[in-house]
Amino acid sequence: MRKKTAIEMAKCLADISSGIEMIGNFKDNKYVVSKVEKMFKENLAKLDSEMDDIGKEQVEALKEAIKSVDATETKRLISEIRTFISKNIVYKVVFMPYKASMWDSLESIWMAADKDERCEALVVPITYYELDNNQNPIKKVNERNLFPEYVNAVNDEEYDLENDRPDIIYIHNPYDNTNLVTRVDSRYYSWNLKKYCEKLVYVPYYKWVDGVSSTSFKSAMYYADYTVQSSDDAVRRCIESSPEYAKKLGLETIEIRNIMENKLINLGSPEVDKVVSLNNVKLPYEWNGKVARSRVNVLYNTTLDEIFESRTFDKVKETLAFFKENSEKAFVIWRPHPLMRQSLVSMLPYLVDEYDDIMSEFINSSYGVLDTNAIMHYSMFWSDMCYGYKTSSMTELYKYTGKIVLEDAPKLTKFVSKCSTENILNKLKESNVVSEPDYSLENIVDIIAGNDELKYGKHLDLENSGSKINNYMLEKLCQEYEN
Repeated sequence: MRKKTAIEMAKCLADISSGIEMIGNFKDNKYVVSKVEKMFKENLAKLDSEMDDIGKEQVEALKEAIKSVDATETKRLISEIRTFISKNIVYKVVFMPYKASMWDSLESIWMAADKDERCEALVVPITYYELDNNQNPIKKVNERNLFPEYVNAVNDEEYDLENDRPDIIYIHNPYDNTNLVTRVDSRYYSWNLKKYCEKLVYVPYYKWVDGVSSTSFKSAMYYADYTVQSSDDAVRRCIESSPEYAKKLGLETIEIRNIMENKLINLGSPEVDKVVSLNNVKLPYEWNGKVARSRVNVLYNTTLDEIFESRTFDKVKETLAFFKENSEKAFVIWRPHPLMRQSLVSMLPYLVDEYDDIMSEFINSSYGVLDTNAIMHYSMFWSDMCYGYKTSSMTELYKYTGKIVLEDAPKLTKFVSKCSTENILNKLKESNVVSEPDYSLENIVDIIAGNDELKYGKHLDLENSGSKINNYMLEKLCQEYEN
């Protein structure tokens, strides 16, 4: 039964418990007894209509105890029935992603809920709009058809949120009406979703990087009941940013700090769950005959942060030139951020033509492939190392493959590393993460080319965050019922 029904049944039981005490105290008062018996009849009828066959046996026993005015037995049976109801509540859990490429931030929670007998899980990809540089909507988008085939996604225009009123809604877009590049339909702003569910849970679509990631305020952090973070550093630094959040909201810092302390919780990262579980990922058809294990396949992760920081494509052009000149030993799987061009149009329009020229030259070349897949996991699985900026959640996630990560310094071009081959090899055997300028792309490619064992990475055995998050939220709902 749904939680709403369970609460109604709990009220029936509470009324019966109060009624049996009243009969004990006013057994000679015919008016009181008559009123209580009428209440018994109404509440027992409600219990009968909602309990399944096993529960009905307990209800029949409760009827007999009430007839006998056996207060002790009545209370015992009420306790049993309450426990029975608690164990048989089915919670409606709805996942509302907006981009298929970011589904991994919710997928392992959905998988846990989908297998959990306590849950009825539903995936409703929500509509969003692409914006021009004046933040006007220019294209309406719903990516429902881009989600994996095993996800039975529901059309958001057919889903009756207002009447379904799920117990939990999970979202991964926190910006509401403030995003400058894409914006979800106003129906799905966090403050609107909160009206129709018991618990609104925001799970970031990026992997937090300790000591590096931004603590900038997103409105869903305030309106959601919980924001799931993936580290204690994330929780601590976001709470410490309460003065900034309070200023944006026009509220007192102490009030926002108290709210954040209750909302922010470290329960791990579903994105890490996905990376750790990658196995036998099929090579995309268009990559056949191009990605070869005989070369060092490098995932080149180009982020919005590095372009906005450098405000130039000089480093990108230098990097692609390296792969063009060293195509016999290295091959690049280039994955620019999925919103790169849209972001340039909106925020750095003078770079759009240059980006288009770079992209055109690359697509018509043979020294690499462009990864435009909705998900990043093809390139993560088929590459031997990752080259990307340290603020990127993809670069951070790649570390969990156990393979080599070289952190890019966006403004640094034409430099030469002074480390010896022996020192580099020793470092890579000790740690799978190194950074420029101590190590260069050429250094790392050469070392991996001569040491095949470095291509496979080290296996990591981690707790599944999706199960942890699912259990935590259900326990919170269950506590509310029991109280």
